[in-house]
Amino acid sequence: MPGINFQFDELAANVTPGVRMLFQTYTDVIPYPHKLNDALVKAHLTDLDFAVRHNHWQEAVDHWVYTLEPILEMIGGWVETEGPDKGLYGMFEANSCNYQLFEKIEVKNCERLLQCPYKEMLEIVSVLGRHTITLDDVCHKWCIPLWKGFAKKIGFEIDVTPGEICRVVGRK
Repeated sequence: MPGINFQFDELAANVTPGVRMLFQTYTDVIPYPHKLNDALVKAHLTDLDFAVRHNHWQEAVDHWVYTLEPILEMIGGWVETEGPDKGLYGMFEANSCNYQLFEKIEVKNCERLLQCPYKEMLEIVSVLGRHTITLDDVCHKWCIPLWKGFAKKIGFEIDVTPGEICRVVGRK
């Protein structure tokens, strides 16, 4: 995976715009302190709010799993040879969609601890009165079914304990 083995000396010029954006984002504190994952988190919350309002959240989860099926099948090959920890690796820290989403991923053998990116942003956008979803909706109608769908397609099972720090444990 390219994000893990970045050759800084060779690709530094390509990084300059990203570093600039990083500093612009983290110095933007009005109306709240921004994070690099803000746009992604807001998009997820907006889409989930629509899906929950119209009772289509399971279809939305299923569509995400379907869309990512080629990548999930590739990760499944890793699980066959190296076990469920490699499936968690593929789902979280080797997947740019997730390592850009989660500011912190604590890696343990067959376990990942993920700082919830949705809680704080849900509180921020709720002030506007446009979202009706709760953190419980995010956990039980997005994260848990999505991750379990990913794991099933990869070829292993997971247990998820939601919270401000989500715990995901892989098992064969």
